[in-house]
Amino acid sequence: MKILVVDDSIVFRTSITQALNEVERYSVFKTCSNGKIALDFLKQNPDTELITLDMEMPVMDGLETIKEIRKFNTKVLIVVFSSFTKSGAEKTIDALAAGANDFVTKIEGKGTIEDSLEAIKLELVPKIEALKTKQDLKNGVKASVKTPIKSEPMSTGIPITNIDGIVSKMSIKPKLIAIGCSTGGPDALKKIFDNIDFKISVPVVIVQHMPPMFTQKLAELLNKNEHNTIVEAKDGDTLESGKCLIAPGDYHMTVTKDNCIKLNQDEKVCFVRPSVDVLFESINKNFSSQVLTIILTGMGEDGARGVVSLNKNGSYNFIQDQESSVVWGMPGAVSRMEPNHTVIDIKDFSTLIKKVSERI
Repeated sequence: MKILVVDDSIVFRTSITQALNEVERYSVFKTCSNGKIALDFLKQNPDTELITLDMEMPVMDGLETIKEIRKFNTKVLIVVFSSFTKSGAEKTIDALAAGANDFVTKIEGKGTIEDSLEAIKLELVPKIEALKTKQDLKNGVKASVKTPIKSEPMSTGIPITNIDGIVSKMSIKPKLIAIGCSTGGPDALKKIFDNIDFKISVPVVIVQHMPPMFTQKLAELLNKNEHNTIVEAKDGDTLESGKCLIAPGDYHMTVTKDNCIKLNQDEKVCFVRPSVDVLFESINKNFSSQVLTIILTGMGEDGARGVVSLNKNGSYNFIQDQESSVVWGMPGAVSRMEPNHTVIDIKDFSTLIKKVSERI
């Protein structure tokens, strides 16, 4: 894989380059100190497969660089490095909306050089592999047997387009919508809520794998929907119609028997906190009414076991189709583990939610 590393810090350029060059099949063949240089280079080298891009740079910053790249190159994968600050979180959300494929937070203060290199590889390489696997599947390229992470499973479900027919067969109207997502999730959620021009008649709870501050900025982005309130959840919040609660970064979100939100920092589940499985298990234990689950694009298997658990109590389960998912790990895990699910294209989820809201 031909990689371009863009960062104004020579320390980070060197660390990222060394970490990626230690991975078989990766080759950092150019480094740049700002977006303008990177842009000019990419125009001359359109076969570049991946760009790691710092958000804070002189001359041309990361966000402007992404916007310019996407004007002439929609195929190159872009992973942005973001500072762990409110400003960094806001710029990262904007970068994802502008066409970045994923992000990692800058890893600082990790001690030795070896520790820093290992941290970069642990955070960055799995994301690159997941994005590359998706791209290869789309292009009909056979995955390498040397891929260091598990290959993305192939979808066996055909997306359903007859949403009216699906909803009409529901014997009980769902009283809660529970959504889980990770890589590609912010854009998927934005596509859904941008097309919701009505008040959702049931509460919505959302787990998006993101660090602290990033989930707050995501909620602010989505809260531009005038018909519903979309906020980062706080301990003690109550479930209400038209209110969409997003789990805050680094906190598990659970639902209590009296339909309140409780947050905790218990051990990570599926290597993440917040965890979709934790939320879904609490819903299954404490929420007595019908539930509709939605698993969108994302790496890993978080949410699948929760869906299996909820399905035993008759939940309605929906997953995003492989074609429209950035990474089909989470939806694919549901597809493998729980036969009782429906596959839907991302553009149809807002219609699904509307039809459910309209049910008496």
